Amino acid sequence: MALRALGQALEAHDSEMKGHTDRVTELARWMAEALAWSPSQRQALRWGAYLHDVGKIEIPDTVLYKPGPLDASEWAVMRSHVEGGVQFAAALGFVPETTLRVIADHHERWDGQGYPAGKAGCQISLAGRVLALCDVYDALISDRPYKKAWTPQEALAEIGAQAGRQFLY
Repeated sequence: MALRALGQALEAHDSEMKGHTDRVTELARWMAEALAWSPSQRQALRWGAYLHDVGKIEIPDTVLYKPGPLDASEWAVMRSHVEGGVQFAAALGFVPETTLRVIADHHERWDGQGYPAGKAGCQISLAGRVLALCDVYDALISDRPYKKAWTPQEALAEIGAQAGRQFLY
């Protein structure tokens, strides 16, 4: 529960992100059950869901909550949350490697155009790929400073359209 509290701490002063951690965690739990993952795999994914955005603690609010598109330098700052999150989680000393990979891989893309490492295909951990689906779905169906919420049907259609690019096809 302490890891969940860390994830929720990011949401404390941002009403637009409120509930993101719990929604992504619930989606990840459902996916892990559907994939018949072991209890240890489920726990690692759940912990990754709790911590996937913890590196955003270091991102200035002017970038994190900018109402319009980010410029190139702002994107570089935003992308740094992944490596910051991995460093933070690793420093806890008890977070399993699978959880660290979830955090590290949740913005990688099947086509290699993601970040921070530009991994492609099966270089991306399966747990990271599952978390990415959950994270993107929740981001699409949620209001954000830069966009209105999509319907669940629109979000699923977009995920399908990204097969072979952002996600496994």
